[in-house]
Amino acid sequence: MTDLPGRWVAEAALGGRPDRVVVRARRPGEAPVVVKATAPDAGWAARAALRREARLLAGVQGDGVVRLLEVVDRRGRTAVVLDLVPAGSLADHSAPDPEPVVAQVTATVDRLHRLGLAHGALRLEHVLLDADGRPVLCGFGTAHRSTNPEPDATALADLVRTLRSGL
Repeated sequence: MTDLPGRWVAEAALGGRPDRVVVRARRPGEAPVVVKATAPDAGWAARAALRREARLLAGVQGDGVVRLLEVVDRRGRTAVVLDLVPAGSLADHSAPDPEPVVAQVTATVDRLHRLGLAHGALRLEHVLLDADGRPVLCGFGTAHRSTNPEPDATALADLVRTLRSGL
């Protein structure tokens, strides 16, 4: 599939863009994870952006945020290793009861803002559901330090409307 830094073996493509691949991967004998890695031909800017995303994500670890497991810099590539959240995203399926999801996503976004971070891309595909149906935010590639919660608040309101309408 794709050569990854850090002895990770790709199992399935999950997405990506020209400068980045996102795959389900594992090391022999270990549980599957998500690896977000720069493409082999990506330049220093792509590597720096991924390291920046990892630093921001590391600063907001906790309930409702995808767990950062490792950052790998090898052979001219950078990879961010994240927990694999098993149930997929809200873009894939709706929550059986949207109100707990709405409350938990709102609480997580509020926590991010108190920590001085704007997510920057609150969308259905960036809200994953864990095995118990609890929402977990991912997609921190456009996250940034900010004291202005307004853009996230607008995106959160749109997300809540969509969830309450049943998708």
